[in-house]
Parts: sequence; C-alpha cells; structure tokens
Amino acid sequence: MENQITPLTFPEKNTASIFSDLKAGHVGIRTTKYDEILQWYTENLDFRIIHKWTVGDIKLAFIAPPNDDDFIIEIICYDSAEKSSTEEKSGYNHLSFSVDNLDQTIEYLTKKNITINRSFSVPAIGLRVAFIADPFGNTIEFCDELK
Repeated sequence: MENQITPLTFPEKNTASIFSDLKAGHVGIRTTKYDEILQWYTENLDFRIIHKWTVGDIKLAFIAPPNDDDFIIEIICYDSAEKSSTEEKSGYNHLSFSVDNLDQTIEYLTKKNITINRSFSVPAIGLRVAFIADPFGNTIEFCDELK
C-alpha cells in the first residue's frame, strides 16, 4: 500500500462539555541541568525566556517559541541534594490546561471520583493550579488566574 496523504479532519466541537473552556497551557519538562536546557532552547531553537522563578529548591522557567505566544514549555529543575527518584528523571513532567474556573473544574472532577493530588496558588506566575493523574500515571494540571 502506498503512503497516502490524509489531512486531519476534526469532529464537531462539543460546546456543551463542562470542559469546553479547556485551552492548552503548557507542557512541563523536568531537568537536572537548568541553565544548560535554557541555553540549548534559546540558542538552537530561538525560544524566548518568558519568566524565571524559584520555589524552595525548585528552579522554574516558562519558555516559548520565537513567534508563538500560545505554546509554552515549563522547565522544572530540582536543585536539592535529596531528590526523589522521580524528581531526578529528565523529560516529560506534566501537561497543563487553562480553565475559566478552577473551583468548578475541581468540583466536577471530584464528582467523577478523580482524585485531586494537590492544589495551590503560584503568585510568582499569577496562577492557581490543581493536579490529577490519569489511570496511566500521566500528570495533568489545570490552572486559572489568581484573582
């Protein structure tokens, strides 16, 4: 069989869904080499550093492609000598979605018996966040703006 070019076709949007306000936020990548990963993305792919901050012994940064303000990568670097085995691994950490109302999202997820693993405010970036895990161990973050 020959390779066939098949364009993507999307089914009709589900505007009635409780999650119709979901917008892709960012993808989190863990690293143990904070400065090196920022340098690599900025020098080789022309990514822009949007914001850098520290929480305890965790260094974080938001970076974005050179001409796209709609996609962000969050760099997460644990800088402690006492790292857990999952914190030491580099690579994918979480997928983030922004929502209009985090409290409503948490309430809905709780009604679906989905555990909220943690929820907190991050004033350094003006967000409130909540984390869940899918049945396969992937972390998903939901966030809305601090008011």
